[in-house]
Amino acid sequence: MPSIDPEALGVLRQALGLDRAAMPYRNHFPAPDDDPVLLGLVRQGLMAIGQSVPGGLRLFHVTPAGARRIGSPLPPTAPDRIIG
Repeated sequence: MPSIDPEALGVLRQALGLDRAAMPYRNHFPAPDDDPVLLGLVRQGLMAIGQSVPGGLRLFHVTPAGARRIGSPLPPTAPDRIIG
């Protein structure tokens, strides 16, 4: 398993809301399409690329593997918002 740098670890935690809460309550991180940290996490299978949002950004989502990597469950998700 490749090591994960502190910046990437922070992105995973922030995407799940763990920078503000003890339990995950969201699963998204808006960033430019070409963000090297996010793309590295996607290559490692720790995040997935989601939809485009206003402002020229894209949403990235923590995968189950990414959540396991930081020792966190994914937040509950409504059936129509499941990220595959």
